[in-house]
Amino acid sequence: MVIFTHRIITSLSIITLVLTITGCSHEQSPKQDTNTMTTFDLVDFFSGTTIGSGFVQDRSGEIIRTFEVVTTGDFNNDSGTLKEVFTWNDGEIENRTWTLSRTGETEWSGSAPDVVGTALGKIKDDKLRWSYTLTLKVGGKNVNLKFDDQMWISRTGVMVNHAKFSKFGLHLGDVVVSFRK
Repeated sequence: MVIFTHRIITSLSIITLVLTITGCSHEQSPKQDTNTMTTFDLVDFFSGTTIGSGFVQDRSGEIIRTFEVVTTGDFNNDSGTLKEVFTWNDGEIENRTWTLSRTGETEWSGSAPDVVGTALGKIKDDKLRWSYTLTLKVGGKNVNLKFDDQMWISRTGVMVNHAKFSKFGLHLGDVVVSFRK
């Protein structure tokens, strides 16, 4: 009887865990009035210099680091480079240079030295959504984190970037940045 009860509890625990994980993965997108949307134009927004401020938060929502970022974009229609210089609140300076290419009417691909493989981006209305794996140094070790990176541009020209990062499918935290020209 004890073994039977233990098996039932174990089975129910596994089912609950699976349902919880799959339930959390369903993502809802906000409904928007299509008459007020701006079309996201990557080349237009990132050509020249943009500045941004942001933070990294852990999975509980606690802000663990803040930063300022300056980007410099140099584009020739369907391709170009985007240089990012991050200045972190602890004084660390981080540089990343993206090489970006339009691969379709609404699709982009990107690469950078610390990106595993190719970043894939898709524009829909006023949003650009990237998917990529980034290698970061954590405690002296390289760790690959999966990023679901969404950018939204407002009619006023402010761009908000919200990137969720995960490892083995588990959400670890978020990066939120606000950019302006």
